[in-house]
Amino acid sequence: MTIRIVPATLACAASLLVAGVVTGATTGTAAAQQSQALKEIPADKAKLTGAMTVDYNSRSARSTSGIDLYEISDLSVADLMILKGTVQRTPGKSLVYSVKFDVLNPSNPSQIAREVAILRGDLQIDNSGRYIPDAGRLRIDVVKGNQSTSAFGGSIQGRNVVRWWEVGEQIRKAQKEATKIYSRVVDGKTVSIQVKNPDPLRFERTQLAAGPFSFLPETRVSGNLDYDYELGNWLTDANGVSFSYAVADRSFTDRVSGSIRFVEENGTFSDKAGKKKPYTGYYEYNLRWNEQPANTDQSFFDAGAAQAQSDAFFSAADQSKPGLYGRVYYNDSEDACRRVKGEDGKDKCVGPTRSEVTWDLKAEKLTYAQLANWVKLEQLILGPLTDE
Repeated sequence: MTIRIVPATLACAASLLVAGVVTGATTGTAAAQQSQALKEIPADKAKLTGAMTVDYNSRSARSTSGIDLYEISDLSVADLMILKGTVQRTPGKSLVYSVKFDVLNPSNPSQIAREVAILRGDLQIDNSGRYIPDAGRLRIDVVKGNQSTSAFGGSIQGRNVVRWWEVGEQIRKAQKEATKIYSRVVDGKTVSIQVKNPDPLRFERTQLAAGPFSFLPETRVSGNLDYDYELGNWLTDANGVSFSYAVADRSFTDRVSGSIRFVEENGTFSDKAGKKKPYTGYYEYNLRWNEQPANTDQSFFDAGAAQAQSDAFFSAADQSKPGLYGRVYYNDSEDACRRVKGEDGKDKCVGPTRSEVTWDLKAEKLTYAQLANWVKLEQLILGPLTDE
């Protein structure tokens, strides 16, 4: 469904119209849309930055609601849009979205149209752990100007969430079950790692809503994003995660491959305002768009060189290829946490009761459509991405 934005009540409306954001506003709109969607984001604008706080009320001894609250503040997607709002999550049941979009004038990013669209509705979770956007009418609504709606659809088979006190058993179980080999090409060579019984997020004809700009198309997602319980990493297999969409009657398919590696350590970083902040861990992104696939015939795991292979596999030293790189920092706290007995018989927290999350990612040689698609997908998998 085509999304139209006419923020007529805003000062930047005329500029948005001239830029061809509104379908039919100017001649040659299809060409303008294609140009903007497929335009490579300028290097100085190609960033994904912002913050989110997560209150895990389902883990807190002080809360009776059992509903986790995600508060997103100023998640800036290049010079394209800014997301702000909330997601309420009842673990194992649903996520309820109310996330608003400010959009930037493509011709003059200093001009911002406020709250032009909203991501809203429910992402229902069935008894098998499948996320079903259709069931809760999850959608992007353009609420100013020519109002319109574009829906999310399909399903995501969610991973089987295992809390820390169950991980030991999960790992022991994995040792008796199938392993999976992940390979990628590094400096012209195929390197492989082995993961015991990975748990996938499986995208089953998952549909990302179009918008909020008319040039951001509806997109189909397929493939797996696998979770490694032993190390806390996210990985793509040989097929990667595929994004298929059409722009001005031309079809495109992007294959995203690589890893999101978890590092548990304490430190400090500087946010985009230059303020020093603490962290207790971070995800390191090393995702590539349309990277050379590894030759599966050469994919094997060498136990004798496991550490060297792992270091090469997760290395983000080469950030010259089209991809998404950087860190998403977590500062976790366990105030008033609920407790269970660990394997040593002592009571321990079930997990953080609060996380302060900060995105500090850069998009290298990605188009506006490619980055927007990834951001929309991450909104759908907020729950699994932030689980402990």
